Amino acid sequence: MTDTKDRFSQTPEAYLQSHHVVSYLNHALTTLYTVKDSDPKLQPFRYLSDYFARVSAGNHVIHQDYSYVSINPHNRASFVKLFWRVFKSIGNHGDLLTAKEYHALMQLLCPDFPFTIVQSAARIILMDDAISDCLMAFQDFLYAFQVQFCYNEFLNSCRELYLSLSSDKGATTGGTTPRLEGVESSIFLDGITDLIANNTYHHPSIRVVHRVLGKSLKPSFYTYLLGIANSDTINASIGVLPKKAQCLDSDSAAKSTKSDS
Repeated sequence: MTDTKDRFSQTPEAYLQSHHVVSYLNHALTTLYTVKDSDPKLQPFRYLSDYFARVSAGNHVIHQDYSYVSINPHNRASFVKLFWRVFKSIGNHGDLLTAKEYHALMQLLCPDFPFTIVQSAARIILMDDAISDCLMAFQDFLYAFQVQFCYNEFLNSCRELYLSLSSDKGATTGGTTPRLEGVESSIFLDGITDLIANNTYHHPSIRVVHRVLGKSLKPSFYTYLLGIANSDTINASIGVLPKKAQCLDSDSAAKSTKSDS
């Protein structure tokens, strides 16, 4: 979200765009007309006030279509937080689930949530295309899913870039996933910097990306993805989950997310 200094330096149009106010207003009015048909006594101003209160608190994405859930960074982060809060008992019990089972849980919250994003998140952990029956701990999946969903377009572009930089472009697993051998981190970082400069999709801080890639001269693509998923700085910037070690600790989690409620 835009901080106070940036907020007052923005034009009204830029402020509305940065906070996606128009898209929220369009959705609110559409749902208002639908609900008002079945409840003529509904007060429009009260409905709109309640709607934007839910948006502000991040309680507005449950049982919504994927097109709405994924429309902007705030909605995506809110869905990650919702998934964690609803299903963290799985982690508390130590249960291990497959990608298909995690996807089934997603569909309880968003019926048309695509499997491809869940599958991509699972690959961050498992580093293999043959993942349909592989089991994953809730904590590992949650933080991989967070970065894959919140930065989906950016990470997909990074994958394409990595493939293009690979010395052996045909050496992939299943033709879609970059091989485990690395490319030079400086070259990869230059390419990522260009991606960020020339695109408008949501992305992590380039300084964090630099730190992740700086840990190895030739990082594999999976090393890069794991570094992004396990970064406390990136997790804090998204702002909806506690640190990974605390995600199953109810007391710590409550303190960590109190400001989001």
